[in-house]
Amino acid sequence: MAPPPVSNAAPMTRRGFLKTASGIIGLSVLGLPGRGQGAGAGVSTPLGPVPGVAAQRIEGLAKVTGQKIYARDFRAGDMAGWPDHQWHALYLRARTTQEAFLGLDLAPLPPEAAPTRVILGSDLDPRLFDAPVQFERDLHVDDLLSAKAAEQEKAAKDGSFNLPDGLSFDLLVMPGTTPNFLGQAVALLLFDSLAAYRAARRFLAGDDGIVQHYGPGEGPDGTPLPDQPFDPRTLYVKDPGFDYAGTDAETYAREAPGVQARIRKALDEATGLIRQPIRAEMRAMDPMFMEPEAGLAWIDPARREMQLVLGTQSPDGDLRNIASMFGSAGSPVPELSHVTLHSCYPGGGFGGRDSSPFSLMLALAVAFADGNPVRLAYDRFEQFRVGLKRHATTAEGTLYAHDDMRLEAVQLSMSFDGGGRRNLSPYVASLGALCAGGSYRLPVADIHAEALHTENISGGSQRGFGGPQAYFAIETALDDLAAAQGWDPMALRRANLIAEGDTTVTGGPIEQSLSLPEMLDIAAAHPLWAERAEIRAAHEAEGRTYGTGLAMSLQAYGTSGDGMVAAVHLERDGTLTVQSDAVDMGNGSATTLGVTIGPILGANATRVEMGGYTLFPQTGLSDDSDNPDRWDDPMWTQKGTGSSSACLTGLHQVNTVQQTAQALLRGSLLVAAARLWDGGPLSAEDVVWDAGALRPAGGIGAPLTLAALAEVVHEMGLPTGALGHAYFQNVWVEADFDTPGGALRLQLDGLAYYHGSKTAPQPIPRSDGSYPAPETARYSRYVWAPCVNVVGLTLDRASGQVQVENVLSVLNAGHIHVPELVSGQSQGGVAMAISYSLLEDMPPGMEGPADGRWNLNRYHVARAGDVPLGDRYVPGARAQELITLPPPPDSPRVGRGIAEAVMCSIPPAISNALRDATGIRFASLPITPDKILGGLAP
Repeated sequence: MAPPPVSNAAPMTRRGFLKTASGIIGLSVLGLPGRGQGAGAGVSTPLGPVPGVAAQRIEGLAKVTGQKIYARDFRAGDMAGWPDHQWHALYLRARTTQEAFLGLDLAPLPPEAAPTRVILGSDLDPRLFDAPVQFERDLHVDDLLSAKAAEQEKAAKDGSFNLPDGLSFDLLVMPGTTPNFLGQAVALLLFDSLAAYRAARRFLAGDDGIVQHYGPGEGPDGTPLPDQPFDPRTLYVKDPGFDYAGTDAETYAREAPGVQARIRKALDEATGLIRQPIRAEMRAMDPMFMEPEAGLAWIDPARREMQLVLGTQSPDGDLRNIASMFGSAGSPVPELSHVTLHSCYPGGGFGGRDSSPFSLMLALAVAFADGNPVRLAYDRFEQFRVGLKRHATTAEGTLYAHDDMRLEAVQLSMSFDGGGRRNLSPYVASLGALCAGGSYRLPVADIHAEALHTENISGGSQRGFGGPQAYFAIETALDDLAAAQGWDPMALRRANLIAEGDTTVTGGPIEQSLSLPEMLDIAAAHPLWAERAEIRAAHEAEGRTYGTGLAMSLQAYGTSGDGMVAAVHLERDGTLTVQSDAVDMGNGSATTLGVTIGPILGANATRVEMGGYTLFPQTGLSDDSDNPDRWDDPMWTQKGTGSSSACLTGLHQVNTVQQTAQALLRGSLLVAAARLWDGGPLSAEDVVWDAGALRPAGGIGAPLTLAALAEVVHEMGLPTGALGHAYFQNVWVEADFDTPGGALRLQLDGLAYYHGSKTAPQPIPRSDGSYPAPETARYSRYVWAPCVNVVGLTLDRASGQVQVENVLSVLNAGHIHVPELVSGQSQGGVAMAISYSLLEDMPPGMEGPADGRWNLNRYHVARAGDVPLGDRYVPGARAQELITLPPPPDSPRVGRGIAEAVMCSIPPAISNALRDATGIRFASLPITPDKILGGLAP
């Protein structure tokens, strides 16, 4: 194999800076350790010769050949300039929240398992936690949280180093105090040899409580009381003339309780409405990503630089939080000047690496390693024990309908088990409340959602972000309503579909084509639904109980305000490099971004570099929320970047890369082409790409290869790369930019050009900008990925075992960039949904994985035999068939965030199929054989 080409693109080593209590700390992100993260790193292969078409995944060869691309793969000896010898870190975890942790007695450890150092909470300076640790996601929730924090700060007691209302708890429990939650770290053990570390792990694997002591002591500091909500709580009330989106924050907070009381009184007194109870619950779920969290860290004493090797969904937040903590007055590493992240492929995310505390635990460990590199690597037991989970949830309420099938109102209360850390739980609850309206037009809504502090493992932004819980509740209630009234479940849904011009339960408008009626038409005509009676009869003739279930979801993607940044570079040899702040978590983002530039620049990217947190500082933009000029300042933006989510790729990241590629084409390549053709200024409409060469649309002029154009671009001193920042809040920010190709109107709020491969980009102030209306932040979400699922299943009444026979998914994915990736995301969604619907059972408390003894022998996930593996429905066979809607004619080449869309409505479809088969509603996930046998018992 020929050696991979080496990128001359400006590497992602530009520094960001964070002002801390003790000074300025620099922040950097590099690619894979000792390499880049593109082809030059040996982890990429060409995407293919056809622009816009991926022949393979860009990182696929590296993965299947076992190259080092995950953080778990690396050791100190792999790192240039690091000492070869590394230490190993092991955290001991709290086993109770009923007594105080008093300390350790390590005498039971065998001599060969003795740690080199032991660190307790009492060894840390309390001021280490003075710095704010940020967990941010949605603008409208952030505003509520900021207001609450300011209110609490006025009443905060002096000397407290916990952030308001349990925003962040101590990384190590202070001896003599009660742990805030199960699994909270009580001690850090450091080992200078792998043998000692492994001996300790083996000894403590059965019960690490053997070395821990508990007894009377002080209560936990800064913790909400058990089962008290984390702020902010979500309340969406919608009544004619009043809703969340259309009312300013102050008025809404003042008047919403009164409107809620009025709604409840009117619904209680209404005599012509049908009332359908809503009751649903689900257990917590582990994301079960392929690679448990792992990382390396070292502090370079000469440069006073902390280096980390890590795979994370939120490199920006992780770096800032580490720098903020170690920039505090109580830092165990005085005068730390820089934090550098070597960003690896995570090995799966599903939200489980989004604002995970793992990065802080790794950074804390290296601070006490006496100058040695440290490796912290969870095994599957520990990942189950402390990794972020999907929230256990209960939902109760009532659905109100007229006798002509029209829905009138939904009244729902949702309670999410947030576990010990606040993390992103209130944001999850907020989106769950929005999704509770389902795919339907609802004139009236009274929805309350909150995330509770409990002793359990912390919840996070696991795949679906509140949607799976909400859709399960509303879709099972709809089928119960249809059954009670003798209505067809398809007809009931069709009578209430939301459409453009309608409003969600927040009052936010639907301004995107959904095509829900067409999707139901496809599902209704499919044999799995249209011939369900015949299929049932065939199964029953062979002694099997069969049922068919239908469910829909309208999964939102993005947040209430998203900032993205990307760069596109043209190398002198004509190859292209894409850089993005996004993280490829296995969903194929790198491949998608690599091919989306193909139709614009005539070739796919040769290199794609992800996780570029430090790209944003290069734009020259500021996202300082205290800037009084805000959008009037041509170098200000609402949001720089956020944590990476798979659902942001199809629309948000793709459009940002495409607009940046347009800036490079129109501001540089076309200028060079005009010179070579001895013509006047060119527009994008004046040229076409054909067989890898640029040709005049009129046919006069020699074809120009990218290599020929690149040579002229470099010789003329034209931009060799473009760096674009985009912001989306219901609409894209648009602005004009003065470029070598003239004034360009782009869906960007920031643009900079690189002139030469090693130079810093030169920002261009925008002008004549078009910006989102401020009130749109209160819409909550703006864009949607609808899906209809039909499930056919069989039930063994003797054992309670369920087998999913067939799944039909009808998906509105918008423009599909890489069909194979959409298919793969759908298949993964089907497998995950079947798994948590029927198999994944995670008890709370010490009966569950918090005891440290859980692995896949106790936590069961779907295997090949549990999932239909065919891709087309054939009578008598098992399959999962995906049907995607074609995008509207002449629509932009942007997709929709479909990572969670297929998954969300399969669990209610399974429950609805079981109701069809048995007449019994199973509304508690997972639906295990024991629950089924209990329901079938006379």
